[in-house]
Amino acid sequence: MKTYIFLFISLLAFLFIQGCSTKVPLKQVLIEKGHKYNVNYKTLHAICMKESSLKPFVVNVNKSIFNIQKGGHYFDNAFSANLYMDTVLDPLNLNYDIGLCQINKIHLKKNNLDNEDMLDFEKNIDMAARIYKYNVRVCKNDVVCALSMYNTGKKNSSVGKKYAQKVLKIRKKLYGN
Repeated sequence: MKTYIFLFISLLAFLFIQGCSTKVPLKQVLIEKGHKYNVNYKTLHAICMKESSLKPFVVNVNKSIFNIQKGGHYFDNAFSANLYMDTVLDPLNLNYDIGLCQINKIHLKKNNLDNEDMLDFEKNIDMAARIYKYNVRVCKNDVVCALSMYNTGKKNSSVGKKYAQKVLKIRKKLYGN
């Protein structure tokens, strides 16, 4: 019984801290990460808009056997989203994208991160900027190619090129350029 009370109190404390934590405004984080990785923060913002409509606790399950759990799953908090990934998706070994910029789980292990890290919007944007910077370098500064890679992992994918055009349209709507 004492264990359950301790767990309940711990959960309440965690949720209280999550709700009370002061977060840096989104635009400031985008500008900082854009500067840190020398990428266009406006494009990062458009990626976030396209990927999650600025919802930080979304988990999207990609292709899976029999389309188990496929599609977007929206949560009100990081705790619920993390619990879903840890107890449902990971045991099924499903491929999924996490958070604001929809970072694919393949990026976690090689960057010493976990699901919970990607539910923090600052860490999520940092990873997105890092991935986008790599793509820009590989694509020799071709933004459409870099965005295609962000979406599909391929430089010249027709699906990726359509994605790139959508992101650029969002950027233009947000910033006029």
